[in-house]
Amino acid sequence: MNQTGASWRGNSDDEDDLDVREPWMWGGKKAYIFLIDVTERMFETDVQDESFFLTAIQACKTILLKDIVNGTKNLYAIVLYGTKQKGKASQANHITTLQNLSCPNADQVKDLMNIISDVDGFEREHGHSNDFSLAEALWHCLKIVSNCTTKIHEKTILLMTCNDNPHASDPKLQHDTRTRANDLHQVLMQLKVLPFGISFNADLFFKEVVKTSRGDDDLDVTDLMIVKTIDDVVSRIEGMVSKRSSSRVLWTLGKDVQLGVAAYSFFKATDPFPKKIRITRSKNSIVTSRAQAFNSTTGEEVSTAEVSKAIPIGGKIVTFEKEELQTMRFISQPGLVLLGFKPTHTIKLWYQIKSSLFLYPEERLVKGSRTLFAALHERCLARNVTPICFFTARRGGRPKLVALWPQQEKLDKNNSQIVPPGFILRYLPYADNVRDLSEQEVKCPDPEPELVTLAEKIIQKTKFKFNPRNIDNPKLQTQWAGIEALALGYENPEPVDDLTLPDHDVMDGRMADLATAFMEMAFPDGFSEDVVSKAAKRSAPSKPPAPKKIKPDLENMDLEDMARQGLVEKLKVDQLKSYLGEWGIKTTRMKKAELVEAVYNHLGIPDPTM
Repeated sequence: MNQTGASWRGNSDDEDDLDVREPWMWGGKKAYIFLIDVTERMFETDVQDESFFLTAIQACKTILLKDIVNGTKNLYAIVLYGTKQKGKASQANHITTLQNLSCPNADQVKDLMNIISDVDGFEREHGHSNDFSLAEALWHCLKIVSNCTTKIHEKTILLMTCNDNPHASDPKLQHDTRTRANDLHQVLMQLKVLPFGISFNADLFFKEVVKTSRGDDDLDVTDLMIVKTIDDVVSRIEGMVSKRSSSRVLWTLGKDVQLGVAAYSFFKATDPFPKKIRITRSKNSIVTSRAQAFNSTTGEEVSTAEVSKAIPIGGKIVTFEKEELQTMRFISQPGLVLLGFKPTHTIKLWYQIKSSLFLYPEERLVKGSRTLFAALHERCLARNVTPICFFTARRGGRPKLVALWPQQEKLDKNNSQIVPPGFILRYLPYADNVRDLSEQEVKCPDPEPELVTLAEKIIQKTKFKFNPRNIDNPKLQTQWAGIEALALGYENPEPVDDLTLPDHDVMDGRMADLATAFMEMAFPDGFSEDVVSKAAKRSAPSKPPAPKKIKPDLENMDLEDMARQGLVEKLKVDQLKSYLGEWGIKTTRMKKAELVEAVYNHLGIPDPTM
């Protein structure tokens, strides 16, 4: 059964028992353990001289590099099972920890690159063995997470294997594996299987193991879909990563009627460059800094408790204490309050002023939220209406006016969910945010019908399927390619394909002579851009000329009148010296500013410009 909209209609007994003190409310990092089968079948090569083991290691390297670039700072570990290694007293046999649980770094990526470059040498070093216990391998992964001192929000085991029926001749080991899968469910640790090989049959063993690790019988058909290439593995792993909600709040529908909802972001901000740190020149050790406030008058240090906030308003300095600011910011309690319903078509596209969120029921806040959420979602779709709500994401956050657009579930041909059901939370503008553009009239000339027909044909020929997931930021990729080359010791950065540039060869092949015909019809012979721009200037409404400023008649004005109007600076140096010389005032080596000041002092009139 696929995980579709029906998944929110069923109430999980395990989730119903959770309360507000459960670990999912605490935050923390995510931990992923790659559990890789290294038995002999995983090293068998195909016609392209590639093995399942090589694909798994390359996928691990790609995931680590992506985590470094994205700055998610998840925890990763790599564990091998089926090696020839004999474990010590406290360790299981034929299980090797290749990389301990930690945030990815350059050394880990280099180690994986060395394995990729010499798979045969790695195979000789670690060897193979079929005497392993998959239950012990799962238990080893569980111990790795338990011994980690970092607070972990979510933990997942990613099992990569081509053996669809391990321990086929030993029912006890298979029973132990199913028991260990149930232990994973008890500690909220997920188990994901990535099967290799076209003959992999999940029904033999792993389908039951995955169901046991989940604690229910719901299993999407894509959960055990066979992976073939590195891209398949990476996309499956990225799809498995559960998204952390940006906020979890109560949705109030009326008096004493509430349900729990979680809001998820569609997009995330990407930093154009890694965060800079300060280091000492001699030892390259990290330098820490702290801010300290000082009194600008006395120079004395001021503690944080003595600092207040002030805002200049109307020529006065208005001071606020820290407690007063907190009280002013706290306008409403976090939550979603229903105001009413509007027909969906009345919510215009341009109303949206901020990136949208996806709203989904959160059973762990209020028991029965899934049922009420599903009922409300179905009626909104049936009646084609949109709830209008008042939304405060967190304590101290700004309250926003939002519209909850109901999104209908969509399935592909395999009955797998491609668009989940839920509400898309769209931020609406307040009256203060709306601009009046009614006076800005835009008039366009009426084109010829033949020109419109050509334009329609060009549009039809140049259509393509757009998906933002397929277009990387070229600037970001180029910067990180340079950083990766420096960190990993490449001679040259790997080339980056700029997918934002149009493919002119393909476009020219599709349009053929349509573009030339369009240009000839739109811009006939004798057309000149200069003529069009001049005609446009002539047709444009002329603005009334600005009134000319009347220049004062300096030659016929009395010097005292000029001084009272502050026009002494308009006189030339010779005129100033001549006037001062008539009154016996020495002007030797005096600059113009000094001459002007001398004239004002002689007349006893203060300089109006000072």
